[in-house]
Amino acid sequence: MKKFFLVAMAILMTWQVWAFNDVWDNFYKESILELKNLWIISWVGDGNYMPRDSISRAEILKIIMNTANIDTWEPEISCFSDINLNDWQAKYACSAAELWITKWYEDGRFKPGWSVTALEAIAFATRAFDVDVEALGEWDEWYEKYQAYAHINNLMPIHSYSKDRFINRGQAADLINRMMQVSKWESVDYASVWCSISPDITSGSYNRIVSGLDRNYLLYVPPGMQAWKQTPLVIAFHGRTNSNTMVRDYMKLWGGSYGSQQSDFVVAYPAGMWPGPYSWSQYANIEFFDAIVSELTEKLCIDRDAIFTVGHSLGSYMSNKVSCQRWNVIRAMAWVASSGFNGDCSGPVASLITHLEWDPLASYAGGQWAYRLKSAQNYCSDNEINTQIGDIRSCVQKTSCTPWNTVLFCNDYDTYGNDRHSWPKNGGDDILDFFMDVDDFARR
Repeated sequence: MKKFFLVAMAILMTWQVWAFNDVWDNFYKESILELKNLWIISWVGDGNYMPRDSISRAEILKIIMNTANIDTWEPEISCFSDINLNDWQAKYACSAAELWITKWYEDGRFKPGWSVTALEAIAFATRAFDVDVEALGEWDEWYEKYQAYAHINNLMPIHSYSKDRFINRGQAADLINRMMQVSKWESVDYASVWCSISPDITSGSYNRIVSGLDRNYLLYVPPGMQAWKQTPLVIAFHGRTNSNTMVRDYMKLWGGSYGSQQSDFVVAYPAGMWPGPYSWSQYANIEFFDAIVSELTEKLCIDRDAIFTVGHSLGSYMSNKVSCQRWNVIRAMAWVASSGFNGDCSGPVASLITHLEWDPLASYAGGQWAYRLKSAQNYCSDNEINTQIGDIRSCVQKTSCTPWNTVLFCNDYDTYGNDRHSWPKNGGDDILDFFMDVDDFARR
């Protein structure tokens, strides 16, 4: 254990020497820094990597081919109608075309400056590393064999993108780093990097400086959590007038509904912006979310493919907002008594929406609108079934969405004091059950 810790610290010190300025709270930090230390990727001005920016088809092709150690050559004639011989992209695009790593569009273009989709990136990577995806059998669509390979080998979770969505530079680095590991027959999973070290943080109250502000979050760590156990993480957001202490006490995500502590989830309760009524509208709150996830995945053994958000009232707005802007991080989200976030939703996320009719503080129509909005974002069809989750009843569920990304809307559950805006009595247990079984729900 001591030897591993010293090696880990040496790696961390190396990263600190060669780090970019803007990756320390990025979800893909380890992969970005690994490729940086191998001199495969470099700065994008001012010492930054810009991990949340889109990446072009030409740029990702260059990175993939360099990672796979593929020889390139200067073409004698132009191979694509939109690439000149003196363009830097020419040798990569033309070499890749000759090696069948990439293909022409119908009009003869490569579209080097276009943002790359997740499926295009996966196809480039598997072809460059000479993976036999044909062994997976026959598929209806060209991309399904690549999608299946990526999911089976933990290159990119199938639920984390839709077929026409772009990936960002951080995701691209993660995909390429994972592909490199798989090509070396290394085991690849979604365990956080510190899963071989004993937990370095316990239940309590913690502060973190984010965007120059001193921010607080409360933390629940299951008793006896082991270094080897990949544990899901839930981020729970409070409402406009309730503190994170209050929401911790009444959400009971630590298992209090049944009188005992649950052992399946780590739960963090961030505090919103203050003074005045709490606010979640500032971008600094998204950065705070990033910082919490980064800190906990470095100090606990977190399953990085099982990170969830939940909120009540205004906190539901934040739960939805985070799922929209960090769709690649969030496996599923839940909210109680709010309306949707009609902002930048760049990818699908499985969702549970609960809202009672005659809610005096949040419009029931807003909850219905949120259900329609999330269904559209997840590319769901009109197909629905009736279901329930524990004591959360009268639910309708979309059954045909992007892979593993269902959406549910429920409008009947018991509350404290029969308050139509209140938290469900057994909401903590029922929502954790949804998170635990989200893959089963999504396969219906």
